[in-house]
Amino acid sequence: MYDRILVPLDGSPLAEEVIPYALALARSMGAKLTLLQVAKHESDLATAEEYLQPLTRRLNAEGKVVGYADPASGILGELSQHPNALATMTTHGHTGLLEAILGSVALSVVHHARRLVLIYRPRGTVGAGEVDREVKITTVVAPLDGSDFSESMLPHAVEIAKALKAKLALVQVLSTEFSEPPEAPPGDVLESSYVHGRVEEIRKTYGIEADWEVLHGDPADAICEYLNGRHDVMLAMSSHTRAGLREAIFGSVTHECVRRAGVPVLVYRPEE
Repeated sequence: MYDRILVPLDGSPLAEEVIPYALALARSMGAKLTLLQVAKHESDLATAEEYLQPLTRRLNAEGKVVGYADPASGILGELSQHPNALATMTTHGHTGLLEAILGSVALSVVHHARRLVLIYRPRGTVGAGEVDREVKITTVVAPLDGSDFSESMLPHAVEIAKALKAKLALVQVLSTEFSEPPEAPPGDVLESSYVHGRVEEIRKTYGIEADWEVLHGDPADAICEYLNGRHDVMLAMSSHTRAGLREAIFGSVTHECVRRAGVPVLVYRPEE
């Protein structure tokens, strides 16, 4: 179980939009809420402290300013000191000429932290007076594709769902090219056997019930449509990452869900 929820901030209202989700996790887990700001120059330390002080008082949180050459190193350095800390952070995603990418800070944290990280793409919809408004999460949705890699997220999704007293829902997306025997009606056990089997395993292994759903189409499109209009959901997804001079990307489905789903995404990069 996590004993600290770490919230990296950069002084902007957009970065603060993840705070309501961090509050929900901290209060549900009985964990300490720590607001972190990374100061690149010594001259920035006082400004960072001044920014954090009113927020920490308002949220009854710990505030910490650290000096590092870049934000990712500061966040990773703080995580290394707290093995049971969960980072919750915003990211700015955009589509470029070569490829779609997520913010390099979030990518670096997920790539190197070797633990669950909550990523949220801010929408500019949270006002300055709403950062202490805890979000009620009712469902943790874990998309699966039949691979051991995707299933590596399940223990983490179960833990978060239990902590939040939320439902766990497993979602499988089948290609529209999936073909059934003529006698098999839509939704038949033939297409749902995999995800239904995982639900039974979770019940036996972890002692909790889970819902399940089979969707059809492109995975990212189907998941985003499934979540459309929902503000009480967290996604929980395993993700590949790759870093190079010209590219640094999350797995494409995870990337698209962070960019388009409108909900926070718990991302886990297992050993590959």
